[in-house]
Amino acid sequence: MDAIERALAVVAESRAWREKVAAERAERLRKTQAAPRPLYVLKSKKQLELRLQ
Repeated sequence: MDAIERALAVVAESRAWREKVAAERAERLRKTQAAPRPLYVLKSKKQLELRLQ
């Protein structure tokens, strides 16, 4: 039974780690979506001139 208990403990640890990583990823995603960002990034003045024509 000791091997089974150890296996269950490893499974529980990996599950907890996965949940922690998923929570951190969700938090980072929430922060990046909440950050203000420009509607577009102008790479050159030529781009702007082409849009205005």
